[in-house]
Amino acid sequence: MLLKILSSPFAQTAIITIVTIVLTQFALAKGRLRWANRHQHSFLLPNAGPNGTQLLINTLEIWVINTGRAAVEEIEIVFNWEPQHFEIWNPREYSEAHLPNGRFSLKVPTLAGKEFFSVALLSTGPLPEIINVRSKNSIAKPFMMLPTRQFPMWFNVIGLALLILGMATVIYGLLALVSLLGAGSPLPPPPKP
Repeated sequence: MLLKILSSPFAQTAIITIVTIVLTQFALAKGRLRWANRHQHSFLLPNAGPNGTQLLINTLEIWVINTGRAAVEEIEIVFNWEPQHFEIWNPREYSEAHLPNGRFSLKVPTLAGKEFFSVALLSTGPLPEIINVRSKNSIAKPFMMLPTRQFPMWFNVIGLALLILGMATVIYGLLALVSLLGAGSPLPPPPKP
């Protein structure tokens, strides 16, 4: 019954369409720009200000990541105003610009696929807000970044094996259900190891 369904022109057209879409998604590399606030903190330093007063230091670090496989060009990060101090890591070429409306812009020429850089800000006053992160062809999407536990490799391998086994079981169950509904008899049981 299953072979009869798969040999029909409609099923063959559907399968070819799905395979073509999947292959196109893998073949056409695209850049995907994302950004996140990695951390923000305020330090209160005793006896560090003028006349031995307390000094408040604010920090912020953002990550800009290309999660795609193709390079992204002309990345621009726009801040409300120029930060008091900033640093870009990994060291790379960048340019600064003061926009006519008083905003401050950092521009990075290119970001390769699966590459990232961070911008760390430090200020004794308030930090500027991030107005926009964009590239030549897209607007970056923000995402939430949280610390996560790293498990040992053996744990990850067992989890992957269980995931694959579960997917195979679901596929077998669906095929058995289709066969049962179509022919009235289930698929033969899987071979025993």
